[in-house]
Amino acid sequence: MSGKVIDGYVSSVTVWLDINGNGILDTSNEPSVISGAAGSYSFEFTQEQASCVPYATLYVDVPIGAIDEDTGEVTEAYQMSLPPTVAPLTDDDIRNISPLTSVLWQQIAEKLKGTGSLDLSCENLKQNNQLRTDLKREISDVMRNLVSHYNLSEAQIFADFIADADSKAYDIAQAIVTGLKASYVHKNKLEAQFPDSREIRVVIYQDSEKDADFGFDKAWYRDSVIFTATGYSFEQVKLKENLSDIDIALSNLVRVDTPWGNQALSGQFSQREDAYYNTDGIYRCASFERVSFKQNGNRFELINSSDYSYSDTIESCEYDAKAPNVREHFISFKEGAKNYFAEFHFREAQAEFKSLPDWVNLKDKAEQLNATELIDHLSLLPKGWDEEVLIDTFLWRKREYDNIVQVDKDSNGDWTRATLQEDNTRLYECSTDGITWEICPS
Repeated sequence: MSGKVIDGYVSSVTVWLDINGNGILDTSNEPSVISGAAGSYSFEFTQEQASCVPYATLYVDVPIGAIDEDTGEVTEAYQMSLPPTVAPLTDDDIRNISPLTSVLWQQIAEKLKGTGSLDLSCENLKQNNQLRTDLKREISDVMRNLVSHYNLSEAQIFADFIADADSKAYDIAQAIVTGLKASYVHKNKLEAQFPDSREIRVVIYQDSEKDADFGFDKAWYRDSVIFTATGYSFEQVKLKENLSDIDIALSNLVRVDTPWGNQALSGQFSQREDAYYNTDGIYRCASFERVSFKQNGNRFELINSSDYSYSDTIESCEYDAKAPNVREHFISFKEGAKNYFAEFHFREAQAEFKSLPDWVNLKDKAEQLNATELIDHLSLLPKGWDEEVLIDTFLWRKREYDNIVQVDKDSNGDWTRATLQEDNTRLYECSTDGITWEICPS
């Protein structure tokens, strides 16, 4: 098996196969080679080692002193990786290792860790069919997300973007390397600070759309998510040039989930408090409460949203869920091979806003309110895909989707269709009637 180590092309680095899945090179039984000119590497495996190639991650340890043909001598050590294929390989397969494949494996590993799938050794993957299935699913899901996020095809992510003169993939890779190094440092800090967390994700990146929204110039952003047994917290910040210190806190979301009401209907209560940065330096603060139930495969939700209050700092935000200014009714269901959801938003001007008057300020009302009342009321809404919405709403939105095509429509007359292509990119089309479609404007 051969390939290249690519940031620029990186030579004099160790490429190794992680057979036991612990992310640490075991020189006694894990094969390794040193990359040469143009980042080229090549393995000749024993039969036993070759049997593990589909189930093992390839790692590259890039030490200080290694040579990057674009930037020269490496001054900050880092690591890159390439996820397992969970499918047979041939002698002709080219396996390039780059920042793009590294972020792919990083996200896959984190998702598997969050599900408790910690033993990713070759032996365990060979014997555990469910783990192989989980890994295949995560590879597919994460790949779709990366393809969508970067708008690169799957082939571009695995390709030699230098030889292909793919400047878009190259530029993305350079930003990923910088972000990967800084993300790794911050993630370690959070893991030490929150040892009981279920999962921690950190991504440091650049985003031209955010720059335009906030009026920044080529800023670096950091998203940090901490999942706990009872919810999660999300923080987004603009970083200073050292990619460590916070320049501006942009948003902070904290959600707490608890069982609520009838557990035969999977009753759950969620409370979330949000804070968002405005370009004038003032923060918008809002709170949301949600109750949900499941019955006969259908999901019913009621969401109350408070009006915004304003604060000079993110820490001084105040939240009040007692008087909502928007109420949302949500129903999701399945018919045949397709999935659907419908959501209806109401403000005080709509009569439906005043329905279910007791279903406000819900946290301590689990014993007072009956889930059947909510389910019966929401079941009467025009949730069907072809059902005309005659009730007065502030906004309604419906979605029909399967594994290939997703169609959205709303009360403004906007239609969007996203179709999964063979290379895992998506084709986005827009319409005003759901009949005549055109490519959506970029």
